[in-house]
Amino acid sequence: MSALAPPAPVTRSALDALQGAWESVAGPKRARLLVAGRHFTFEFAGGDIYMGTFDLTPDGMDMHIEEGPAEHVGCSSRCLAHLEGGVLRWCPGRPGSGKRPTAFPDVDDARHLSLVFRRVQRRHR
Repeated sequence: MSALAPPAPVTRSALDALQGAWESVAGPKRARLLVAGRHFTFEFAGGDIYMGTFDLTPDGMDMHIEEGPAEHVGCSSRCLAHLEGGVLRWCPGRPGSGKRPTAFPDVDDARHLSLVFRRVQRRHR
């Protein structure tokens, strides 16, 4: 996509595509993301849990933190996000900063939390 092209509008199908459970497969931390409607739960393996709501934007998602570490509750994190073919790339801005990353950093860059998620396949009984 050209840097000059206008961002695509957010559609209901974009929200539908995010629904479900996601596990990180690349990045500096292991994490799990659960999405139901416009609600999310984000859990770092062996660490913090964040819960809240989100809004999709043409260039990512704005996550509104309602539960989690005290210093982040009530803050929003403007995240860069891209979903394609069952792979979700995600990189948050610092909660409360009002800034969204402008590009995805390398997942091996320890200065940034850049994660790649794959959808968790449901087990059929």
